[in-house]
Amino acid sequence: MNPYEHHTRAAVDRILGTLRTGDADTLAKPVAACEGWTVADLVGHLGGVHRWAAVAIREQRGDHDTEPAPSEAAELTEWFAAGAHDLLEALAGDPHRPTWSFSREPGHDRLGFWQRRQAHENSMHAWDVATAVGAPASYDESLAADGIGEVLEVFVPRMRARGLLAELPASVALIGPDFYWLLGDAPDPIAEAQGSCVDILLTLWHRADGSALTWGGHAEAGRAVLRQRLVP
Repeated sequence: MNPYEHHTRAAVDRILGTLRTGDADTLAKPVAACEGWTVADLVGHLGGVHRWAAVAIREQRGDHDTEPAPSEAAELTEWFAAGAHDLLEALAGDPHRPTWSFSREPGHDRLGFWQRRQAHENSMHAWDVATAVGAPASYDESLAADGIGEVLEVFVPRMRARGLLAELPASVALIGPDFYWLLGDAPDPIAEAQGSCVDILLTLWHRADGSALTWGGHAEAGRAVLRQRLVP
C-alpha cells in the first residue's frame, strides 16, 4: 500500500551497509551538508526521526521526545536498524488513512504524507552518508522529481509560516526532463534553471551549488532565489 516503501528501504539499507562495514573512523567523518555533524551525529538524528515519526503516526501527536542515540558503534547500528524497522511498520497501510502531520497544507493529514516524507528524508541522508565516506552517492531520478514537488508543496509554505522565509524576490522556472515547476509567486520567472531532477533537488536542499544546472534569463538573480532558506 505504500508506493514509496522501496525507496525508504533502499536508503535505510545503504546507511546500514555503511555502518556495518565501517568503523570508528567512519562514524567520525564530517557530513558536508550538515555543518558540524559527523556520520554518527547524522545517524543519531535520523534514528530519532524514525522513532518520532512512528509515534506521530500511531499516536496522532508530534510532541514525542526520543531517547538519545547510543555512542558505541555496534549499539548505534542496531539502534538505528530497530528504529527503521519500526518506522517501516508504522508506514505500512492505506496512504489515505488520516493521521497527524506537521504540515498544515490541505490533504497532508494522511499517512501518504509520511510515506512520501520518509522516502525523501532517508534518501537524502543516505546521499549525505555516502558522500561523507567517499562512496558512490545516488538519488533516484523519479523520486527526485517528486522531491522537488515536496519542497514547493510542503517546505516553502512551512518555512514561510514559521517566519523563516520571506517573500521570494522573484520566481525561477525549474526545468527537468519532462517536468516544469515554478518557484515563487510571480507568474513570469526571472530565470530558468534546467538540469536533471536530481541536480535540481540537491540544489534546493543545498547539497549542490547549482553549477550543474544550465541557466537562462537573469542567472545570478535566479541563483540568489535558490540560495534562500527554502527548506529546514
